[in-house]
Amino acid sequence: MPANVDSMFSVRLMPWHRKGPVLDEYPTNWAHARKLAGLEWEPVEEDVYRVTFETQDVPQYEFYGLGTNDEVLYTQSGLAVAQVPVVERSPGHKHIVRSDNRNILSVNAKGYTIINHEEMGQIIEAVIGLDNVKWETAGSLNGGRTVWALAMLDEPIILPGDTTVTMPYMAFTNSHDGTGSCALRATAVRIVCANTVKMAEAEGERTGATFSFRHSAQWRDRIEDARQAVHGVRAEMKAYEAWATELLATPFSEAQRETFVQTLFPPQPLGSDLVKSNIEASRSQFRAIFDSPTTQEIAHTAYGAVQAAVEYLDHVKTARSWETKLNRSMLKPEPLKAKAVKLVRELVASGV
Repeated sequence: MPANVDSMFSVRLMPWHRKGPVLDEYPTNWAHARKLAGLEWEPVEEDVYRVTFETQDVPQYEFYGLGTNDEVLYTQSGLAVAQVPVVERSPGHKHIVRSDNRNILSVNAKGYTIINHEEMGQIIEAVIGLDNVKWETAGSLNGGRTVWALAMLDEPIILPGDTTVTMPYMAFTNSHDGTGSCALRATAVRIVCANTVKMAEAEGERTGATFSFRHSAQWRDRIEDARQAVHGVRAEMKAYEAWATELLATPFSEAQRETFVQTLFPPQPLGSDLVKSNIEASRSQFRAIFDSPTTQEIAHTAYGAVQAAVEYLDHVKTARSWETKLNRSMLKPEPLKAKAVKLVRELVASGV
């Protein structure tokens, strides 16, 4: 599983690849954060040149002798046809290079506008609000072709009866290789490598919690739109907190739990013995989650039933491959999760 990390920092937690400094305290501002992340260089523009060859008559020379200071003397003997290299500037393209080592990051059309690292911090602080930005991780991937910054919003989601605290993140990813836009997205993924960048991007696409800035001269005009988009994400987080709090306050009896399990894994009278055995095994695994340390404190609530379904689908249910498990748990909508929420509400409403 490649990390592709050139440089980075993280706060409190060591990344799995063990690269970059791990800080005890958050960086004081974006200037401090980008220095720790190895992002003090900037993407800058350079002209693009190409070499063509033209047929020209070029002079030919012959050795004539030595001069008074032993310099070699030549005399022109005539002309010859030769292919001569001609260097031309490409008027429609430009290189994007690193300001520190001049390595080429991409070749883009002249209309491509750089959003540099200083501007990244300005965008996040303008959109989120300076007081709430805590720089959790930031870094460079694949030679600087992609960079990221992850801000933790100091707006924890605390649910009654749940001893854990959910901290929402805002991620800013910026491609300097022309493969994508700059994007600001709400995510629950803690970015530390190339794979987690892709996971956060996929999550943002799945949930719609992504706001993109195209690499054009008008990107600054979208700051207010981005601020409104983030305001909507925050409202959704508050709505989730209210929804979860409501379910935590809703009792869910053992009889309702058993009906829940039986409905999620319905009997198959015409199935083979193997199918029937697999269904009963799934039911047993699901029932065990209610008594597990992750769920037992909330197992008597409607919220606990939903969380048990999520845990089963993400961590217990067998998958054909790790790609299938990753898609089901992180990258694509899972219909059974939506079905579980709907079923819990129906059981509560019916009083079964």
